[in-house]
Amino acid sequence: MFTTILVASDGSEKADLLVTVAQSLARRGTTKVIVAHVNELMAGRGGAQTVHANEDLLKRKVRLQVADLRAAGVDAEVHMQATTGTAAKSIAEMARECHADLIVAGTSHHGPIADLVFGTAGQRMIRLAPCPVLVVPRHN
Repeated sequence: MFTTILVASDGSEKADLLVTVAQSLARRGTTKVIVAHVNELMAGRGGAQTVHANEDLLKRKVRLQVADLRAAGVDAEVHMQATTGTAAKSIAEMARECHADLIVAGTSHHGPIADLVFGTAGQRMIRLAPCPVLVVPRHN
């Protein structure tokens, strides 16, 4: 059904669920799963700084998610990008570049007030994506 599935991973343990969902949708031998991670940067006087102090650990986790997919026999690769813009926009651009048929994304973990004011990452992704978006709710 899908030839390319892009998973928007923030490198968290909760993103493992997104990878599992993508793996369940992938057909062995015909579907490629791309695990995409965006390093969000803040521009400041001293240049751009990463938003997440543990960015190296997050990137390592994303690489482990890809390794787990490969170990399960899934054709998988990692795409990483840094941006001072929104992660949703970068993920949508990556999906366009790799001709994704589906994006698997999670909901925001900023909390209900921030989600109401700013919208969730999944909501932003739906507006920007060049393909369907499957938004998987995060469970605490």
